[in-house]
Amino acid sequence: MQAKRFSLFFLLVCCLTVGAQTVLFHTGDFTGYPYRIPAIATAHNGDLIALSDIRPCGNDIGYGRVDILMRTSADNGQTWSYPTTVLAGTGEGEEAGYGDACLVADRERNELLLVCVSGDVPYWSSKIGHTQRIVCTHATYDKRTRRWQWNKQPIDLTAQIYETLLGNRINGLFMGSGRICQSRKVKVGNYYRIYGALCTHGGNFVIYSDDFGRNWNLLGTPTDSPAPKGDEPKCEELPDGSVLLSSRKDNGRWFNIFKYTDIKTAAGAWDTPVATEQVDGGIKTTSRGTNGEILIIDVVETASGKNTILALQSLPAGPNRSNVTIYYKPFNTPADYDSSTAFSSHWEGDYQVSHTGSAYSTMTLQPDKRIGFFYEEEPQYYQMVYIPLTLETITSGKYRVR
Repeated sequence: MQAKRFSLFFLLVCCLTVGAQTVLFHTGDFTGYPYRIPAIATAHNGDLIALSDIRPCGNDIGYGRVDILMRTSADNGQTWSYPTTVLAGTGEGEEAGYGDACLVADRERNELLLVCVSGDVPYWSSKIGHTQRIVCTHATYDKRTRRWQWNKQPIDLTAQIYETLLGNRINGLFMGSGRICQSRKVKVGNYYRIYGALCTHGGNFVIYSDDFGRNWNLLGTPTDSPAPKGDEPKCEELPDGSVLLSSRKDNGRWFNIFKYTDIKTAAGAWDTPVATEQVDGGIKTTSRGTNGEILIIDVVETASGKNTILALQSLPAGPNRSNVTIYYKPFNTPADYDSSTAFSSHWEGDYQVSHTGSAYSTMTLQPDKRIGFFYEEEPQYYQMVYIPLTLETITSGKYRVR
């Protein structure tokens, strides 16, 4: 599907606004195709970048054509650009479809990285010799046209990740959709380090890149998964530079922490994975698991005026896929995150974003200090909904962004 096919009619029906919510991609529009899987990031120039699958095949990668579309906002989500196609599937072969977008915007330059799954085989049908593939592409900002220009040919990472990093031990994998984590502390070379979390047939693994996604390495070993029972995962950086893995499961999340012994060489070790519903004050839901987002931000505690740090985790509260909620926890001392058990325990509160059927979600900190929240919500399985939220709203006034 080419950008020129998106008419003014599409823009009107795809930017429906109800209250503070804006439907960026409208299942039920003139295309007749469903939209799934949100990704959002805040670029160095302040633009918001929102990506979504459009699925002419009506299903996941492996069942036919899937494309990835983009919309952007230069005014903190008040208005959005026309949709454009980032990657278009052919419907067959290795380029049959592109989906489950993973997105990061570099913190120092106007550059974007998209990692996604591709090919003509479903995840659970992947096997050595015919696997679901993983590719990436980059974009830079053209000041003259005021548009983001994506590389036309994606880079195939399949052999690098399956063979070099995991030793051909895994039959199928993909990177957890949504926001790719970029470090605020670790810089080896020209870029701050980025972390991507893999869902594989052998549990979760975390990979990192010091050149903004062109080459990747493994955090840990290929024989020891940091979450052997984990499903769709995400990563975030803790205040001391350690790496947090947050992984999908029913009724909560798996959390695990990687601590460095040598940041430059990425030497270190994973702690033990913890199921959040099994610890005191951990996140407990009645939901069938989906992917969500983990975001850690600098905040001020309103009552005391004290600077602190807050973790936000989104996922459906349930029952099943419904009532997407943001859970939050402050870090008052390093002891609050010095182990997987400590991080998993004593979450302080929550804010229910959706009051109906809802599933995957992601979020980004906007230039105006609001949380840009992008998620799937019924009707029609699903609308791709954007809503800007203040931290005061999420935390009932307890915290504000620093």
